[in-house]
Amino acid sequence: MRVHVHWEEAHDDHEGWSWNRALYAYLHPRMKEILYLGKADGTTIRQRWKAPDKEQFWRALEEERRLFNHRVLVGAVVTDARLTRQALADIESMLIFAIEPWGNIASTRGRIYRPGLVVHNRGRAWPGPRWVRDTQEHVEFR
Repeated sequence: MRVHVHWEEAHDDHEGWSWNRALYAYLHPRMKEILYLGKADGTTIRQRWKAPDKEQFWRALEEERRLFNHRVLVGAVVTDARLTRQALADIESMLIFAIEPWGNIASTRGRIYRPGLVVHNRGRAWPGPRWVRDTQEHVEFR
């Protein structure tokens, strides 16, 4: 399965806040560091940003990293195959495993395998690897 993810920075009025089948990332306000990567599936990216289960992340970001603001990226997923819930979860899992964002602690220890999955990350806002590929034995990225 080949996937293209088009990443854009989401300012206050960006349409991506209302996307409900997409990826999102929280970035360091000044550096090219991905702090957290997630998916919106059945809820909007804005709802995920405000979700009660994120409170611990926001608190830790302030207390441990001394960061009181951040940037938000939204990623539109484009593929020739059907983008199922499981496919979106597999894409998210593989990207988290490859990037190891500071805030995605649980997902860096294990992941869902989908051999042959190739993700091409596009967009000037994206600071991570451009190509990520699942070989089942490991994740390749560049």
